[in-house]
Parts: sequence; structure tokens; C-alpha cells
Amino acid sequence: MRPKTLTIIICYGLMVSCYKPYTADIDSYEKILVVEGMITNEVATYKIHLSYATPFYNNNTRQDVNSANVFVMDDLGNNYPFSESLNGYYLSDSLQFTGHPGSTYTLYIETDDGEIYISDPQFLKPAYYPDTVYAGAEYQETFSRFNTSIFIIRGANIFIDMKSLKDTLPHFRFTSSLVKEYFYREDSLGHLNFFYCWQTVFEIPEINITHNKFSSDSSAINKHAVYFIPDGTSVFGMFYNQGPRQPDLSYKALSTVWLLPFDIVHRILYLNQYSLNNETYLYYKSIYEQYTSEGKLFDPIAVQLTGNIHCTTNPGKHVFGFFEASSVSRSAYIIGFRYSWNDLYDVKRIPYNPPPEPDGCRIFIKPPYWVK
Repeated sequence: MRPKTLTIIICYGLMVSCYKPYTADIDSYEKILVVEGMITNEVATYKIHLSYATPFYNNNTRQDVNSANVFVMDDLGNNYPFSESLNGYYLSDSLQFTGHPGSTYTLYIETDDGEIYISDPQFLKPAYYPDTVYAGAEYQETFSRFNTSIFIIRGANIFIDMKSLKDTLPHFRFTSSLVKEYFYREDSLGHLNFFYCWQTVFEIPEINITHNKFSSDSSAINKHAVYFIPDGTSVFGMFYNQGPRQPDLSYKALSTVWLLPFDIVHRILYLNQYSLNNETYLYYKSIYEQYTSEGKLFDPIAVQLTGNIHCTTNPGKHVFGFFEASSVSRSAYIIGFRYSWNDLYDVKRIPYNPPPEPDGCRIFIKPPYWVK
């Protein structure tokens, strides 16, 4: 046999012998607690949600956990209880407990079967705001709602820059939404009414975290994309009918089944920026890597995702979920339309005052959250 042929056979044999299928070690009948919860620096009611994961081959929804004892303890020994609400939610008292940057918080849970669960201590970092928010004209791929084909659209990609002259910046996670305001008039029984309406578009469900991709300095974040806004001056918005009069002399808007094209008056980007400690960053980074995996050999698998909750009464017991302590800053920006002669978009900061519901309308009187 020729040496070249022998070498090929040996290499092929090694490749085959190294292949070993991976089978996740999952007990499909194990009762697994799922924990979801976060505290911030805001004066707010914090929520902890507890449920039991359904068996692996069960199509039923997960089971909420009731009658648990839930509290958070800080590094000074202060104890903050969470009261049971509905559907497995446990709520803090906003008058008694607010997260303070620089403190460390630990979640404690005791279920009605006597099991005790404790989170890793979570350090609450300070909140930061973007130094600069700006837009750049870009083309991006998107899917058609009608035939799922891919096409290219043009729009404004919103970027932020940040720099710290004293400290290194932590990693950040961003969530955002875009509100499109539209306006129309209707003659109702001889009376002209003004309809101040809005429609909210939420970001796609992908984890947006900073990776310092455009900067070698951990004290600076440059050109981090937070939201892409397709070009377009109109929106298919809900058409509303006039309802009964309200105490503020406006009229209640009643939604219909019709979506009609309206000119967009304003596009407002509401941006939430969370300061992550290192453990929280690694957790979201793992989720991000799974979202963006492409089915390659060394892509992460779902069972590799590790939370920060542990069962102290039964150390071998599995627990899913993560207790997060992250300060948040919230800001809002009007995103202007592109000028055809210079490809620029105006970005102007405004007070953060989002509508109370994602979609809606007020008649006759401008609502307080309407951008003037």
C-alpha cells in the first residue's frame, strides 16, 4: 500500500474514532425549581417568580410555587421580606426596600416542602447613562411578514458612546422599545375630535450586552448598537372610535378591527441600560451565545446554562434560574427622519415618560406623555 494512501486511511480512522454523540443527563421526572427575579437601584416593587419546571416530555405549562418564604438579605444583615401575590409571584415593599449601589444582596427561598434555596451574593454596581447617542444610516436584512422571504431595508442604527475618566466601566445590558406617535381628526356628530395615538415596537428577543468590540480600553465603549429603526414615515396604526368622556374631559378611545396607514408624528426610543456585575454578565453572555449559535460543532448547548441559585438542604438537587442585582438608567430620544440630501438622522434627548400601555389613543386632549 502506498504511504500516501495509508496516511489518508489512518487520518480518517482517527476522525471516526474521536466522534462521540452527546446525550444530556436529564431526569425528565425531577421536580426542578425555576427562579426569576431582579432588584435594581429604583424605588419600585421588585418581583420574584417561582415555578416548577414541567417534565421534559410534558406539554403542560409549568406549575407556580405557592406558600414559599422569600426574602432578600444585604451584606449588613438587613432582611427584606417578599409577600406572596398571584401566579407564583412574590413582591417587595417599595417603601421598605430599595437596592443601593455598592451593597451586596442574597436571595433566600424556603418552599413548603422544607427545601431551602440560596443565591450567590450579588453586588449592585452603580448606574451609568450614555454619553452620546447618535444614528448612522445602514442596510439590514429582514424577513417579510407575508412570504417569509429575506429582503434588505434601510434605516437608522442607533449607537451609544461612553467613557469614564476615573473608573473602568462595567459591562451593560440594554433593552429598548420604539414608540410611533400618530395623529388624525374625525368628525363625530358635528364635533371635530383630535386623536393622539401611539404604537409600540419592542426589540427582537435577543440579549444586547456590551463586549467592548470597538474599544481596547475597558473604560470606554464606542459605537455600541442598541436599536435599528427602519426608514419609513408612515405606520399601520389602529383606528379608534370615540368612547365615553373621562374625568380629565378627554374621551376614551375604543379600538376597532381596522389598521390604517397614518403619518408618523414622532419616533421615540426608550432605552434602559443595566449595569452588570461579572457573574450576571457571564450569565447573559451564555444566553447570547446560545441565541446566536448556528448549529456548528462547538456551539454551546442549552444544558450548559448555569444559574446562581443552589439548594442547601439537598446540594445535588437541580435549580434553574438567576437572581439579578443590576442598577438601571432610563433615557428617551426622539429619532428624526433621514434628510435625503445628507443621510443624517436627528437624535434629541427628551424626558423619560413612556405611555402606560404599549398601544393606545387619547381623544380631544393630548396625554401627558405625548411628545410636544
